[in-house]
Amino acid sequence: MTSTDVARRPGRPRSVEADEAILEAAIDLFAEVGLEGLTVEGVAARAGVGKATIYRRYPGKADLVVAAARRFTEGPIDPPDTGSTRGDFRALVDGVIRLLTTTPLGRVLPILVAARMRVAELDVAYSEIVAAKRARSAVVIQRAIERGDLRADVDPEVVADCYVSPIFYRFLITGAPLDDAFASAIVDATMRAFGAS
Repeated sequence: MTSTDVARRPGRPRSVEADEAILEAAIDLFAEVGLEGLTVEGVAARAGVGKATIYRRYPGKADLVVAAARRFTEGPIDPPDTGSTRGDFRALVDGVIRLLTTTPLGRVLPILVAARMRVAELDVAYSEIVAAKRARSAVVIQRAIERGDLRADVDPEVVADCYVSPIFYRFLITGAPLDDAFASAIVDATMRAFGAS
């Protein structure tokens, strides 16, 4: 083996299983004890890995929580295009509900919202996550305007608020069901409020 071969040899590959275990453990502990109570030692113990494995990936616990939040808010990059504005809005609404009810984000959202006010890294990550989701909505809303389904004078930000805010209100405040009937009602209300006809 030549020295060139040695130089080109890749480093030890990261374990996908370890990555997932670490992020799941981080989210679970963050939900249970918040950022102040979360420790790398605790995450390592729950994930079944060594502390060094975590430190090789994440310099500190804030970085770890940011990575976990990003991982569990991943979704389709392209905005929905079902062929109709109503269908697109329903896909967006269903996506938000699914994110809150079937991923670990739902368990940590109240704590994450509170912690972002105190931790700059979490605030930046949260803002970027929200911005990415809003960008998908903006494409759908602009397409609806161009189709003539929504009025030309609507404010896309207000339209997005109209169908996202009720979901978070039920999820965080009232605890009322986020069911199919509710999702349909949100879409109907949005279409009535901003529709061109």
